Amino acid sequence: MLTNRTSLVLAVILAACGGESATKPAPVEAKAAAPAPADKPAEAAPEKPAEQPVLADSGLGVGGKFKPFEIVNCDSGEKYCQVCKFGGSPKIMAVGTLDDPAFQDDIKNLDALVKKYGEDKLKAFAVITDIKDGKATTPTGDRAALEAKVKDLRSELGVAIPLVVPADEGGKNDAFDGWYNITKSRTVMFADGRNAVKYSGVAPADLSGLNTAIQEVLGVPADAAEPPKAG
Repeated sequence: MLTNRTSLVLAVILAACGGESATKPAPVEAKAAAPAPADKPAEAAPEKPAEQPVLADSGLGVGGKFKPFEIVNCDSGEKYCQVCKFGGSPKIMAVGTLDDPAFQDDIKNLDALVKKYGEDKLKAFAVITDIKDGKATTPTGDRAALEAKVKDLRSELGVAIPLVVPADEGGKNDAFDGWYNITKSRTVMFADGRNAVKYSGVAPADLSGLNTAIQEVLGVPADAAEPPKAG
């Protein structure tokens, strides 16, 4: 009897265990992680349009900008960038041909303007170039003879401002010829310390407009003294 009762108890216990296993929920399987999206290729930044010069009839117009270009200083023989060398100083650039007597007068008048305001406040230089078919071209002939003539001219005129020629870079000087748009001798341009053009003229009858622009940039009051007369 004992044996039967024990067997019965065991059967009940086993049934209970089996029932619990049957009703226990199946474990939830973990979902596989979704694959990371492939990285998109980086898009190249759009290219900025090339800067264009602000042009006058000859030279750069007001609102244009002086850009660096290589020159040869005919007095010292050095090759460098005159615009760069003058740095943050307001500066006058006059461009003309060697055989233009009126341009020589311009050089003397501009030298006088620099002396008037002081070389510590105002800079100037003159560029000697060739003009063919209405366009400036870098002189490529006998450079040694040309530079000697320009050096002699500076001595004859008795001026302190540099007289330079565009550097010959393989028969041209694109940084000067292409950017500055010189079409006529006696082109005169004036830029502030940031190289922004504030005055532009060709063969001016007088230098009053240039003088006014200089005074505005330098912040000096207009004075009664007249600027040198153009030749």
